[in-house]
Amino acid sequence: MQLLPFATAAAFGEAAGRWLEADERDNNLILSVYHGAVRRGDASRSWLVSGDTGPQLALWQSPPHYLLLSQGSAEAAGWAAERIEAELPGVMGPAAVADAFAERWARGHSQTAHLNSAMTFYALDRLAPFRRPGGGMRRAAPEEFERLAPLAAAAAREMNLPLPEQKPVEVEKGLRRALADGKQFVWAEGDSIRAMAAYAEALPHGGARIRGVYTPAEFRGRGYGSAIVGTLTEMLLEGGQGWVSLFADNANPTSTGIYRRLGFEPRLIFKSWRFDAE
Repeated sequence: MQLLPFATAAAFGEAAGRWLEADERDNNLILSVYHGAVRRGDASRSWLVSGDTGPQLALWQSPPHYLLLSQGSAEAAGWAAERIEAELPGVMGPAAVADAFAERWARGHSQTAHLNSAMTFYALDRLAPFRRPGGGMRRAAPEEFERLAPLAAAAAREMNLPLPEQKPVEVEKGLRRALADGKQFVWAEGDSIRAMAAYAEALPHGGARIRGVYTPAEFRGRGYGSAIVGTLTEMLLEGGQGWVSLFADNANPTSTGIYRRLGFEPRLIFKSWRFDAE
């Protein structure tokens, strides 16, 4: 096997883009992060493990975030962990490759790998009927940042996102970006915000991933979470997206139940591992 490093996002896309897009659903996370970084000119570092039959695994990091792994070979993931020279706070990817990388990285760097979270990646092509409570979904305005920032921070904590993604500066950066791009939505009844959600697309028409779904505690149990996810999914499908996806924390049966009732079907388990010094 060969470990190919890339100095630019464009070079990574040239080498790995078509291979990732061949399995665009299971590679939605790394594809959406890659396309977003290219569009914004974000700093990144990336690698591709290549074998006799072609690419085996793609790896991407937007510092200070966790290393992201594509769907691929667990053997290649463990092999790469012994050869990458970088400071990594953690790793996230499909369970088999994330587990293999974390185990070999921790052993080779005198670190301890702690399981941060296990999440299921869901996708749907056809939305099931759902109930709409009072109020409705609307696109959030940039001037609502101060009002939405505490909700975005609570969502990051409740979803048990990797620690770098829970830092206030990163939460606020992501919220400002979603507002500026017109991809942040709220369910409001009058002046009261009952739920929020945003989305990221991996490819223009290949699939959008809903993220940051959150309902404040005082409004739970009234159908607002189902309504904003269902309405946003409906909007995305009618707007030309071929399918819609999202992640759900396996430790939260309420959210997983909501998504399954809307028609989302589980595809694979993702794990995130945090690296700490021994």
